[in-house]
Amino acid sequence: MSNLAIEIVSQTASFRNPDFQNFHKTLELPPPTTIVGLAGAALGFSPLKAQEFFAENQISIGVYGAFMGKCSDTWKYSKRTKEMWLYRTELDGSIIQKELLIHNRFIIVFSGNKGNIEELKIAFFHPVYALTLGNSDSLAKILHIEQDLKEVESNEIEQTIVEGNVIDNVIRLALEKMEFSIYQTPEPISYDLPVSFSYDSDYGKRTVSGVKTFSIIGKKMKLNYTINGLLYRDIFIPTISLL
Repeated sequence: MSNLAIEIVSQTASFRNPDFQNFHKTLELPPPTTIVGLAGAALGFSPLKAQEFFAENQISIGVYGAFMGKCSDTWKYSKRTKEMWLYRTELDGSIIQKELLIHNRFIIVFSGNKGNIEELKIAFFHPVYALTLGNSDSLAKILHIEQDLKEVESNEIEQTIVEGNVIDNVIRLALEKMEFSIYQTPEPISYDLPVSFSYDSDYGKRTVSGVKTFSIIGKKMKLNYTINGLLYRDIFIPTISLL
């Protein structure tokens, strides 16, 4: 097995929270499907081919991130219909608010067999398509690429994504292992997020075909169990499976 880390920055980013409709609230870290799409752009793959590449080669991923602030942007969209083109009718649309993360830094890791990791490394050095983070105009820049990170276990996590519902896991073990520290927040910590889609074609319409539970961690937590991950310099980044 081999692994790879890319350190990437952007002025803006937005990762739509699927629980919100009219207000496009953002997740604070890129979800699994966004990471797959980012790698697919670097490789020059269609969304369908990128998903197949990660699934067939059982590549695990992970992410650590930070941002300086948030803002909301007003978007106007139009619903285009067949009748509009035939009869030149006025566009039917609406206005939505989209939340953006400002001045972002993410460290994304990949773990898999050596050949696939080498292919990803070359792709991020020479991306085929522009790299973006959520929105097509949220252009991203690679700062650093590092290979062969140390595989470690840790019970301390922050600013990362972990498989499963962390709070439920801690509470379930609390009577046996009472030494832990978790923070309170009005925002949800666990989310049911897509990990795969069914596509009509390479770039066609998609529908969700696979969902997994993940915890998006902000402040530092000390768990009463350990999880596997990679060490990028002094930053622990848990790895998660897309299968």
